[in-house]
Amino acid sequence: MRKMNYLFGALALGLGVLVGTLGVSLLTNSSSPTSFISRLRGQDKIQTVSGTVSDPAGTSPVLNTAPDALSANNVPLDGDGLNALSPDSAVQKNDAPPLDQNVSNKDVTALSSLKQQIITDYKQDIGIFFGAWKSSDIDSFRLKLAKAYTGELFEKHARRAEEYLAQGLGLDVSQITFDRVDVESAEANTATLRVDYRYTARDYSLADAAAIGEEHEQNVHVRVNMLKQNSRWVITGESTVQ
Repeated sequence: MRKMNYLFGALALGLGVLVGTLGVSLLTNSSSPTSFISRLRGQDKIQTVSGTVSDPAGTSPVLNTAPDALSANNVPLDGDGLNALSPDSAVQKNDAPPLDQNVSNKDVTALSSLKQQIITDYKQDIGIFFGAWKSSDIDSFRLKLAKAYTGELFEKHARRAEEYLAQGLGLDVSQITFDRVDVESAEANTATLRVDYRYTARDYSLADAAAIGEEHEQNVHVRVNMLKQNSRWVITGESTVQ
């Protein structure tokens, strides 16, 4: 009987150590960017990564790429340059519509220029969005985000940000890669885009002004509605594309 008591005691002790270890692990990782980023984007397809994120085409993304190398559709951006895109950096290849007998060269050129401007502004809007997540408070966040978003989607992002900024937690994005930015339709003041992009991110301590936690990669597939306001295109709607 005494041996049985010893055996049960040892098992109970081992179970207690295991539960305690798991509890400490969950506690120390409670601020992991996994849940934060998934709620931020309203998605849960997050891949934990370490080091440099590999490009699906087999080419590693390059940080601090010179502007003249950013004319391709697959555009990597580093965290320091998210808000400083030049107009040439967002030009997408092969975005001119097919020629039609009833469409003049002037009209084709104008439409191509319009699409390029929409794509440029969209990419800058995404950079502004991520840059706003380092704001010290919600008022600063809203002020920055208003340059890129409008309408109910603006309010949705602001409400979501307020919860985290109040806890001193922001987002540090080290790189964005646009795999696809197609203008599906465009008029004088409205446009619809089909976009695929990915980014790597970590939690950001507002108090320490430093990235913390593990690095994650997030893949985004959306259809985007845009509206022209004061000569600039801003995002007014997003819907996830499966």
